[in-house]
Amino acid sequence: MKQYLLSLLLLIGLALTCGAQEQKVSLRFLTDGDQVAHKKEVTAIVSGQRTVITPQGDGSEYLIPVGATVEMKLTVAEGYVDYLWFDGDKEISRSYNLKLYEVQNLTASKTVRVDCRKLVPVKFICPKEGSKGKEVNIDEQNDYGTVIAPEADGDTYMVPLQGSVYFDSGVDDDHFILRWLLDGGATFPGKPDIFFKQNVPEGFELEVQFYKAGEKRTVTYTQPGTAIIRCKNRGQNDSPEIESGSKVDPGDEILFEIAPPDNLSGKVELHHWVVNGKPYMRGDEYYTDNSLSIYAFTDLKVTAVPMAEYEAPEIHLNLSTEQIDFGSVAIGETKSQSVTLTTEGATMPVLLGLRDAVPSLSFTPEQLPSSGGEITITFAPTRRETISTELLLKSGETTVALPIVAQAVTSIDAPTTEALPYRIQQSEIVWLADVVATIYTADGRQLSTGTYRAGSVLRLPERGIYFVELLDHRYKVIVR
Repeated sequence: MKQYLLSLLLLIGLALTCGAQEQKVSLRFLTDGDQVAHKKEVTAIVSGQRTVITPQGDGSEYLIPVGATVEMKLTVAEGYVDYLWFDGDKEISRSYNLKLYEVQNLTASKTVRVDCRKLVPVKFICPKEGSKGKEVNIDEQNDYGTVIAPEADGDTYMVPLQGSVYFDSGVDDDHFILRWLLDGGATFPGKPDIFFKQNVPEGFELEVQFYKAGEKRTVTYTQPGTAIIRCKNRGQNDSPEIESGSKVDPGDEILFEIAPPDNLSGKVELHHWVVNGKPYMRGDEYYTDNSLSIYAFTDLKVTAVPMAEYEAPEIHLNLSTEQIDFGSVAIGETKSQSVTLTTEGATMPVLLGLRDAVPSLSFTPEQLPSSGGEITITFAPTRRETISTELLLKSGETTVALPIVAQAVTSIDAPTTEALPYRIQQSEIVWLADVVATIYTADGRQLSTGTYRAGSVLRLPERGIYFVELLDHRYKVIVR
């Protein structure tokens, strides 16, 4: 009897052991961001035995033996990176380009997510003098993370598209950061010492500039004849007023204010400010506010031109041709012509624009410097049309117009020895075969279109020139 009970207990224990071994827990291994070609592999380790787990039907769920150690491996396509890994909602520490993540003693359902991103080039330009060594870091858990090594040129770095990145200039103790320059032309003062950029776009460029300890900038301003300019250094406590010729720290914010000589709280009708010999612009317009705030990145020489003192310069915009004539251009083809602009007396950029919106016409650039330059005009028709418009060029208050004419046509074949499916009989077209055709007037208006049967006749409304289009050929018809 005892032997029977012992055997029964052994069988029950074996059954419980088998049942425990068969218990599974769900692991979801997800990738998001760019849907790139990648390979996921999940391995379960039980008692030293490694087993590659086959995913369930959706490709992201894996059934893992309870208590197993799990390895999750991700291999992304070339040009991509496993940007950050998340265990549930928590970012995994130092997970940039991790490639493999291990979970020990998995006893409950779990979701692991990987944010895959495309790698894009960015440029970080930093002067060698004054730097202990620049560095680019990936933001991980809101702190400096993985250091990205530069490419061969020393200035290009491959970073995840729309990722968050730190740019550290490594400025030494004998220098200070003057400013940061972005590729779009934006300028940031020298604080903070490290530049943090979120949502980094492809082609992003950043440059940092230094100045030596002890360097100064000189601020000079000249009084106009009918107003008074006052100047304050906002870079110092209490924004003290400074005289012309004063020395200031590089990058200090300098405020210039203009007022009538007999009313320092009054307003001056201002035509524009002049900074370092050039009109100060906001976009394409003169800056005319009575206060001007700029940073002393360089020495500053400032004056202002009240409207009462402004004398409009005589501006000449000279074009190398009087008209752009593209002639006849076949639909689907592209034709370009260039023209050179020279200027006299211009101080503002030259803005370009078409008088009429014409989709088949384009030009580059949209703006030229005040000295002029070359303009390229392109005609790329997609339908029949006759163009007569003007390219307008404007600098300050001076505008000139360049006429543009063009005609879009289909290819015209001379009906020499070719047997045509019609004949002209007085003011009628007699169809000699079944054809699909379109008839146009001389000015491009559609007169008739459709399928014409052999023996049918199409009467033309009057004498003149018509065009008969068959498939991609167009024939000229003269009705006398």
